[in-house]
Amino acid sequence: MQPMKRCLLLLIPVLLVLGCKHTAPSKYAGYTTKNGVDYYKYNDLGSSHKQSQRGDVVETVINFKKMNDSLFWDSHDNGFPYSVILPYDTMYYQGSYQAMILQANEGDSINFIVPAEDVFKRVLHLRLPYFLHKGDMMKVAVRVLAIMDPIQYEARQKVVRESRKDMDMQEQLTLIQYVKDNHIPDTAKRDNIYYMSLSPGSGPKVEHGSRVSVAYNGYFLNGRLFDSVSVANPLQFKFGDTAQVIKGLEIGIKRMHEGEKAKIIIPSQLAFGDNGSSSGLVPPYTSVVYEVTMLKVTDPGK
Repeated sequence: MQPMKRCLLLLIPVLLVLGCKHTAPSKYAGYTTKNGVDYYKYNDLGSSHKQSQRGDVVETVINFKKMNDSLFWDSHDNGFPYSVILPYDTMYYQGSYQAMILQANEGDSINFIVPAEDVFKRVLHLRLPYFLHKGDMMKVAVRVLAIMDPIQYEARQKVVRESRKDMDMQEQLTLIQYVKDNHIPDTAKRDNIYYMSLSPGSGPKVEHGSRVSVAYNGYFLNGRLFDSVSVANPLQFKFGDTAQVIKGLEIGIKRMHEGEKAKIIIPSQLAFGDNGSSSGLVPPYTSVVYEVTMLKVTDPGK
């Protein structure tokens, strides 16, 4: 369920290059296209003429919107440092679609309209969220904050590390307040997660080796959705196989019966840890909530 960290480096899936002269008319007002699939426009041009060189890293802020401009993910939600780091070398070897970022100047702001599947499936290796469908387009906005050489980047990382020392304590306080505000009993906590059965299931219980089929929604404590798997396209796996789901979700699923729906609250140490999710969608030191429906449990013996 955790995509590879390098996926963040491909958040701008556009087959374009900065300054490309061979562009085509666009069906989106103000946008330009080269391939008729991906569209771009410059929202702002930075005053700096600094461009990235081999060995540099590009610090960006990124957000995702639906075509009606409804925001559903923003790197500012990640907590300090609010940004996404894109190393030059990785972008260079990933393909020509990275050339726009590599050739951008500090301060440049670029908006894209791209197929949602390119971002979630091809780039982030995630399923489409429930509010996006095959064939939908989405908006991606990128601003180049800084272009740093290795020495500058290390100095930046020191600032980030200092900031994160307090994040663990803040997460604990936030989780305690969430439990209190939602009247979750102490008895719901076991094995360092909170588990509440929302509706019972009458089918077989999950055991090691069971084949399970689940649908779920993953939320932050503020109720914002960050991940979902639909009933129509469930997640199916052999329970007990490694790296299928995060540890806290595995602990919760083990308690479920076929047909059951449960709410599982998971602190970061059993979720995405002190680095956050490898896709960048979940910040470091972030507790998460899953509402899980156990659709099918097949006995190990069968």
